[in-house]
Amino acid sequence: MQRRTFIQLCSGLSIAAFSYSPLLAIAGETKTGVLVLGGGMAGLCAAISAKQNGAKEVTLVEKGGFLGGHSILSGSGYWIGGTKIQEKAGIDDSVEINWEDSLERGLKLNRFLKRNPEVARQVYEKGPKDLDWLESLGVKFTDQPAQAIGNRKRVHYFAPGYRVGSPQAIKSLQKKAEELGVNIVVNTKLVSLITDSDKRDAAVVGAILEKRGGEKFALYAKNGVVLATGGFANGPEMVEKYHPYLKGVKSHGSKLNVGEGIKAAVAIGANVIVEHYGFGMNMLFVGTHSNVSIGQPLVEVPLIVVNKKGERFQDETRGYLAVNHKMVEKKFKLAYWILDSKSVDKYKDTSLKIWFEKQKVNKYSTIKELAEAEGISYKNLEKTIRIYNEDVAKGKDSEYGRTKLLQTIDTAPYYAFECEPQIYTSYSGLEINKKAQVLNEAGVPIKGLYAAGDVTGHLAYQSGLGGGGISGLVMATVYGKIAGEEAAKN
Repeated sequence: MQRRTFIQLCSGLSIAAFSYSPLLAIAGETKTGVLVLGGGMAGLCAAISAKQNGAKEVTLVEKGGFLGGHSILSGSGYWIGGTKIQEKAGIDDSVEINWEDSLERGLKLNRFLKRNPEVARQVYEKGPKDLDWLESLGVKFTDQPAQAIGNRKRVHYFAPGYRVGSPQAIKSLQKKAEELGVNIVVNTKLVSLITDSDKRDAAVVGAILEKRGGEKFALYAKNGVVLATGGFANGPEMVEKYHPYLKGVKSHGSKLNVGEGIKAAVAIGANVIVEHYGFGMNMLFVGTHSNVSIGQPLVEVPLIVVNKKGERFQDETRGYLAVNHKMVEKKFKLAYWILDSKSVDKYKDTSLKIWFEKQKVNKYSTIKELAEAEGISYKNLEKTIRIYNEDVAKGKDSEYGRTKLLQTIDTAPYYAFECEPQIYTSYSGLEINKKAQVLNEAGVPIKGLYAAGDVTGHLAYQSGLGGGGISGLVMATVYGKIAGEEAAKN
């Protein structure tokens, strides 16, 4: 068997027919069964699944100093329909209702499906049962799913809730992985993948890794390699390459998400699906005075969003993703959430609780006072609110067609929150099949290589479906579990 040497991997020279002698061993070993690269939701699920499906040795390698990756920073929402939790909460939903809802919204937006949706469809089908699997691993959920985009309450938050549940979920999964005997290595990053020859259909047999101190070594995987290294939200060159209109936009995602897994796979012929037709990349509002992200209240609380001129520019209930991208499109640097005491009184202990706890929210006696203090055109803002209030009485927003969460803004005190759009995660990523195998540019699986999580992008948006039917955490769980199981079979 031919193996690429470390020097040749770095230089791109032709491959010599001799074995590579590792530079450094992990705990005295240079080989493992299943090698999982990345310690977020997808990586942990893959490692646990591999162990549960018979892999004798599993090694999980994480670039950061602790596990969690991007997942630990997420909103904690496992977004899926047809669960036992929904049933217990009295929510009428199912896999098919969720699927049709997402399909309808996607077709309204695109008028056609952009590619075969089978890979995405599997997330809808397996997501509810995999929630039960997560519970069996010790992950806890809140008992009341929340409303988001779509026609049902489908957001299942990791306990204790929005934004604060993900660290607890990661902690539970890490504990289970350790109990199962997964070998966890931190502060170690992927440099490149090792294949068994220089042929087009060469199998992946390991990876070149680098410790934080700069020491490099090869780790071979008998069963397979799972890429769970995240996306490229913090990789400016890749953002510009795949989504040039977002060049220069700040990133609020994990600092570790620079796309090295995608680069390593592309270097051996993997195909990247570039999500051109939807939103391209996930974005969130970030408070300018807090540097903390937020978004979910837009689809839960009656409020409006205006620009510096005091003008609305989007149906707010389409969600933070649509509103943020509209800001980038229109080149608006700042936005302001505006709401009155009716909304605050109703939602201050639920949807707005974390807003008040984590953001700088200003309170004013009048709209004029608010406008002057925030530097917004009072003339335009007064007109915007007057027209909006008139539309509320008619039941439909005359400017953007909004029909949800319509409530007048007319009861003091008034509240304002200044924020800006920032990139959160990438929706483009490696192409995989239903077995989580990474495909090359000819659509053929690369032997020994699997992928899950943000490294594969947003599967529903890539297919042209309405993305609100499934979340990144569900995709990471479903395909992480599949990747681990498939790798363990080899």
